[in-house]
Amino acid sequence: MSVLLVDWLGRGGIAQTSEAWAIELSKARIKIDVITRAGRELGAGVVKVEGAAGGRGRIGAHRSVVNAAAAAVRERRPEVVVVQNYVLPFLERPLYSAAASVGARVVVVIHDHRLHSVFAGTRVGLRHQLQRADDVVVHTEFVAAAVSRFAPGASVKVIPLPVQVGVLAHHGPERPIFEVPDGDRLAVHFGILKRRYKGTQVVLDAAEAGVDGWSFAVMGVGAPPSGAVLSAPGFLDPGALRSTVEQSSATLLPYRIASQSGAVVLAQALGSVPVASAVGGLPEQISDGETGRLLPAGAPATAWRNALRDMDEPTRMAMAERARAHAWAEHGAFVDAIVALCR
Repeated sequence: MSVLLVDWLGRGGIAQTSEAWAIELSKARIKIDVITRAGRELGAGVVKVEGAAGGRGRIGAHRSVVNAAAAAVRERRPEVVVVQNYVLPFLERPLYSAAASVGARVVVVIHDHRLHSVFAGTRVGLRHQLQRADDVVVHTEFVAAAVSRFAPGASVKVIPLPVQVGVLAHHGPERPIFEVPDGDRLAVHFGILKRRYKGTQVVLDAAEAGVDGWSFAVMGVGAPPSGAVLSAPGFLDPGALRSTVEQSSATLLPYRIASQSGAVVLAQALGSVPVASAVGGLPEQISDGETGRLLPAGAPATAWRNALRDMDEPTRMAMAERARAHAWAEHGAFVDAIVALCR
């Protein structure tokens, strides 16, 4: 059995999911090739990828990935083609035509319940692709409902979001990137923080007011400088991300909207209790008081401060252990499901 996986952009949470597909299918002795855009995060980790280069501008670069993937399908004739999300579906048609020409099963993985705003791409042509795919994989019932409304008749399967095993394969720096005062616990907030829906201002407000015994850190693209928080702006090395989340006691996710969150999974897997807004698919990932904390959507900074203040260490440690077990159980279900799809 052979699989060809296409990750259009090769960065962010989708790339981490693609790594998990490649790592776990390889462990199951299923041959997998990965094609993505050249020079991206996905090619800098433990998974070997084929980077498609060339093309002028974003559309030209995307067309290069499409053409490389379609050519690889026709040449290698994989039994299964896995497509991670979409960018410009009308440009991606050659890949689907190539898959049909060699009789490959097509699995499309959709990561976003909003199915793209005009700022992220377009969904022109997407409905037809989803309805014709052999399987459409999503990671929460929340996204499944959105896909089913958009593309009635699509064969939608809900599979848990995996642990970022590619990130966990990296070693952290010799020294922590943040120096925390003795006796303080660390609350982290990470991701592409230039996106306003991440709720970074809530974290800054909570840090400004302060919580006894807690330090706050923000990290990722758009992480703002602030005297109240430790800050690491820009893309983080996977090893530094892993070690910092592992160092932390809580991960703060005051999102305004969410399909699902890889940050929840990474925090749970590394023993950092996720404290998140109860929006979108997040309540499917967190059982409040058991594997993390859920706060009402739009809760003010005071509520986030109280959630940390009320989290004594024995309670936090028990929650962290349950969360870790939950994350790895969900990962096991993910592995079983993708192996079944690709055999």
